[in-house]
Amino acid sequence: MGYIVDISKYNDNINWDVAAPNLDLAICRVQYGSNKADYLYKQHVENLEKRGIPHAAYAYGCYVSVEDAIVEAKDFMARVSPNAKFLVIDVEDDTLSSCGGTNLAKASQAFIDTLKAEGWKVGFYVSHHMYGSYGLQNVQADFLWIPRYGKKPAYACDIWQYADNATGGYVEGIGNCDVNKLIGDKSLEWFIGNDSQLAPPQEEVLGYLTTTADVANIRKEPNVNAPIMRQTTKGQGHTYYEWSYDGSHFWYRVNTENWMRDDTASINKDGKSKGVVWVNATDVNLRKGASTGDVVINKITKRSAYDVHYRYENWIYVAGEGVEGWMYFDESYVNWIR
Repeated sequence: MGYIVDISKYNDNINWDVAAPNLDLAICRVQYGSNKADYLYKQHVENLEKRGIPHAAYAYGCYVSVEDAIVEAKDFMARVSPNAKFLVIDVEDDTLSSCGGTNLAKASQAFIDTLKAEGWKVGFYVSHHMYGSYGLQNVQADFLWIPRYGKKPAYACDIWQYADNATGGYVEGIGNCDVNKLIGDKSLEWFIGNDSQLAPPQEEVLGYLTTTADVANIRKEPNVNAPIMRQTTKGQGHTYYEWSYDGSHFWYRVNTENWMRDDTASINKDGKSKGVVWVNATDVNLRKGASTGDVVINKITKRSAYDVHYRYENWIYVAGEGVEGWMYFDESYVNWIR
């Protein structure tokens, strides 16, 4: 296996004939905001294509608003090679400084949606120290890419940037550079397949899981008697597309004929304010406000899934089965399922 690198104008002294045999994929910077195109992008692409190395593209976000994010996304697409396998929006401290925290997630989602509307497969790169804030965990993309040096990311993701040019990242022929590895369910072929530059119809992503068991069995069907398809280890991330309830446990489908049980994985819900919960109880009070001092206006009388519309600390506003209102999030009988 070769390296997955991301490169930009700062990688300006590459010996391509030496580097090429070491590379599986190069993700090239196209722009730093709309006003600063990376002057080495086309040259990098030319050298990669000459040697048959798959390439993708990323843009560092500098947008100041939702509307500006859409403009940047369109400028990105106008500059990118049509042969790029996928596109990525890069959200870091400079993006936060330009956009501010209030609309950062919304603007980033608008950028992604603008690219996806044109048929691109799109990834979301976000600084590790930012991902748990500003609602960024709610941003939906085809894959998630997180940098963290010295240890694995604390969040489930698909690509891990494990070193940069200052922390030991090095590839013969390139020198010091950013290096990455795949740590989720998606294979290299998923990223660089011949038709991957335009994404095939995608299943709806319900959310993301992290393996909590030391070793977890992934089964063909959502029951303990189904054949084991493969195993996953603690800390590995997964995207899930469907859920099932067997009366005792939830099961999550993380790939075709690949199911995980809820006692081996957890849904990534830190900071999440919307989604779906399963209430495994009856006679649950629903209140007018998010406190025990507010009047009871409804009751949950059926064990079922309920949509979560708002969250305030440990209270959630739910609706479903003909009732709605605020309830306390008691983990003994309330579980996130989406």
